Amino acid sequence: MLRTMTSALNNETIGMTAEFVLCLLFNIPNSIERDRWNKEVADTMITSNLLDILLKENVIPLEHVGGSNGPTDFIVLNSENETKTFSLKTLKKSDGKICPQGGQPTYKSFDKNNNLLQQTADLTRLQANQIRWNWIQTNIGIFLNDMQQKTFCCDYLLLLSNCSKKPKAELLQNKHYDFTKFDSIEFGRQTYEERPHSRKPGQIAEFYSTVTGNYNGETKKIGEFQIHFKSRCNIKFRFFNSLFR
Repeated sequence: MLRTMTSALNNETIGMTAEFVLCLLFNIPNSIERDRWNKEVADTMITSNLLDILLKENVIPLEHVGGSNGPTDFIVLNSENETKTFSLKTLKKSDGKICPQGGQPTYKSFDKNNNLLQQTADLTRLQANQIRWNWIQTNIGIFLNDMQQKTFCCDYLLLLSNCSKKPKAELLQNKHYDFTKFDSIEFGRQTYEERPHSRKPGQIAEFYSTVTGNYNGETKKIGEFQIHFKSRCNIKFRFFNSLFR
């Protein structure tokens, strides 16, 4: 049975639905299971501007490779008759955040990638996360440059937003920001702490912080960090989609 539109509609289902719709529109064979995509959302995507955008830009999907869990979702043909890589990202609402490829590593992966294994060994979660958060703030320019590269790791990046209501497609362009040269980068929360949950007595709230920057006299909303320790133990970063519009 196909999934129907409910409040439980999640980002994975929306993403798989978008991949299925592209395969349908361009008659591409795929192995997407029927219970992984949502029929009602698919219908709205089919009637959106998705097809018009791709035809206007002469970006024609040829092969679906999203099942490999890599950064590339499709191989496409461009106006120069060249085969290129194509990444498809979706947002449930009209305004949201884009997760880079590999933008939510586990604590262990984060520590290994940033040479923090020895510093965080044998510490409590609170102590180790304070070290991780301090590292992020100290190296924020380099970190954001890496996340930008991992967001635009394919030749084309298509964003399909407002998927739960009226989907809108757009090809995003890499602005090639050099975050190390921003006039300043500021954090909504400077210190890592685990506060009591404001709405759930007896529970601790997970940590999050927004990031903004000043660039050529203009304030830019960059993204958001979340440090999870409940159902997942990972560090998530996502760009505000407005940064690349």
